Amino acid sequence: MELLLDSGEPKEILEARATGLLSGVTTNPKIYGKLGTDFLKRLDAIVEASPGYVFTQVIGWHDVEELLGQARWLAKKSPKIVVKLPMSEAGLRACQILKKENPEMTIAITAVAAVWQALMCGKAGADIVALFNGALDTVSDTPVHIVEPVRQIYTNYGYKTRILSCARFPRGAAEFAVAGSDLCTVGIEYWRMLFEHPYTYQRMMGFMEDWHKAFGDQKWPSLDGPAKV
Repeated sequence: MELLLDSGEPKEILEARATGLLSGVTTNPKIYGKLGTDFLKRLDAIVEASPGYVFTQVIGWHDVEELLGQARWLAKKSPKIVVKLPMSEAGLRACQILKKENPEMTIAITAVAAVWQALMCGKAGADIVALFNGALDTVSDTPVHIVEPVRQIYTNYGYKTRILSCARFPRGAAEFAVAGSDLCTVGIEYWRMLFEHPYTYQRMMGFMEDWHKAFGDQKWPSLDGPAKV
């Protein structure tokens, strides 16, 4: 499962990228709205900072022609960009038109909140279905359950659509991986927590205390300089 960062901040993206475990970035209109800066320059900065995917959403919902124009512009701007279209009749119509025009354009359908919507995305030929797991987590204790039937449908009918989930807690990333998500996006605060656990901390502190009592600040000899990722 590929890990993505849900962020519009280049500094956060570069921090996550430095781990060597980041595949790309997801953004949405809310992220841009909160930043309140020149969104064209911001997109350029995000594309530069991301090691791969940059999920970027068209603005609009029900006007097919409007969605098509923005999608074509975004796809041409950078090969990193995954065009996000809305989960609506217009969005799925636009998806089919764009895939016929340019099969190489990578298209995700976003704000998918139900299994039947995911079915329609597969039928429309979307490359990625962006499940609204994060929001579902506020009204359900088991947002991961939407992943399993979607995966089964895609397997049943040979749809190539990949599943993107959104985790709002570290355990969620693992649960989505078990359920069959292909990609998972998290905010920077949860990205940092993926490397942490209180028992890991407790054990490592114990190791260091025992070593320090016996050997002080000594360490094993090293043949190399700092590790490079």
